[in-house]
Amino acid sequence: KEELAAIGNWAVKNNILIVSDEIYGKLIYNGHEFISIATISDEIKAQTILVNGVSKTYAMTGWRIGYALGNAKIIKAMIDVASHSTSNPTAASQYAAIEALSGDQEIVETMRQAFEERLNVAYSLLSAIPGFDVKKPQGAFYLFPNVKKAAMACGFSSVDEFVDGLLMEAHVAVVQGSGFGAPDNFRISYATDLVTLTKGIERINQYVLEKNE
Repeated sequence: KEELAAIGNWAVKNNILIVSDEIYGKLIYNGHEFISIATISDEIKAQTILVNGVSKTYAMTGWRIGYALGNAKIIKAMIDVASHSTSNPTAASQYAAIEALSGDQEIVETMRQAFEERLNVAYSLLSAIPGFDVKKPQGAFYLFPNVKKAAMACGFSSVDEFVDGLLMEAHVAVVQGSGFGAPDNFRISYATDLVTLTKGIERINQYVLEKNE
């Protein structure tokens, strides 16, 4: 909260518009609390555009519904641009999003608990792999370990090559961190079921161990 307040107050002082992506705001784990920058002060709220959608919290990726909240003049200008440059969301998607946002939210907590369990299990398993340095995230559904030591120990010259090896030889797909400006890392999602997730990490561990024999 303190960090967001500092950013928000700086933005207000310098008349900088804040765009706050809160798509993972409901997926927070292990006692951590989500803070929206728009709740810190009225001055910061007036300077903020919130963007969100139904793809993460409600697992509605294919429905293609996002939304923004903010100053009415800015939102109107956004609508004018969007309506002339892209197609509009279908009526079915809009009604589905309304139901997701206004309906019973019990399923959201059920999903959050499932994600939290997967995070804790995956974090423990990945941390035990030789050469993996794993920071435990507070939200979303990804882990982003630094695996440079493991890649080098396995005989690869880069993590990108290590990721290719995992795909081709261990049959596990992860995403290169180089695409996010972090070439020593890779990204693994725990949005899948716990059995599949555990099996995938076990394959990674076995691959690293066999390469180091």
